[in-house]
Amino acid sequence: MYARANAAVLTSAEIEQCIKSAILGEVYTTPKPGLVDRHDNGAHHDMNVYTFERSADAITPYLAKMFFEGYFWKRNLQNLFPRIRRTGVLAEKAMFRATAQVNTHKGLIFTMGILSACAGHCYARIRRFDTAKILASASEMTEKALEADFYEMSQRTPVTHGEILFQKYKERGIRGEAQKGFPIIGKTALPLVRQYRAIGLDENRSNINVLLRIMMELKDTNVWSRGSYADVIWIQEQAEKIWKPGGAFFETGMKKIEKLNQECIRRNLSPGGAADLLAATLFLYQLEKMI
Repeated sequence: MYARANAAVLTSAEIEQCIKSAILGEVYTTPKPGLVDRHDNGAHHDMNVYTFERSADAITPYLAKMFFEGYFWKRNLQNLFPRIRRTGVLAEKAMFRATAQVNTHKGLIFTMGILSACAGHCYARIRRFDTAKILASASEMTEKALEADFYEMSQRTPVTHGEILFQKYKERGIRGEAQKGFPIIGKTALPLVRQYRAIGLDENRSNINVLLRIMMELKDTNVWSRGSYADVIWIQEQAEKIWKPGGAFFETGMKKIEKLNQECIRRNLSPGGAADLLAATLFLYQLEKMI
């Protein structure tokens, strides 16, 4: 992204470019353990990099729409959440049409939709992107509504993997991250991106290392749903073993990541929740650099 001479005006095309480049930035990061990238499909049999490109094209306009819904919103943030959820449903339908019913980005629509709306709301008020304010707004906007969701989930038979994990283990997944203002992004992933970019390190390798760092902290419900809680702990430990000695910045680290990818494929594990947080982190970083 580039620095703007006139910070007072942002176009839909600029926001869409920021969103799409963040989504594809995650997809094109290669290699990744168990995830679709430029080299292979990871642990997935129903999608590839081209599926993700079509999905990105389909959902980007709706995520940009959420940005401007936040920008023009005059009431309290809690009332904004139901509005962008309706737009999120439209984004999901567009995604499924583009991918022949494959779920490529449902989780990302939730995460980036919230952050996009909060970014628009923030920009309308202070004419810049303050990530701390955006993340705090995400918590303020979602906390009560998602708590109501959790209560409703506890009162009915679970249907989705997320509902099953909540009822059985009280695991809140990405909803819980949103309620807390996405602390893994704010406290870990985004500072790391800033650090790596500031000293001019290779972006692809930097992105891999940020992904590994997210994997170390996140109880990834995508991994849990495809495997078990033991698999969640296992993938956290594997990420830490690779990241701590330097990760993707060394050829030995890259070889270990490729080996981990093959093991994730064998175990049918894919840290999709971590991938979504990487894309969201890249989005916030690009917004910071836009102005």
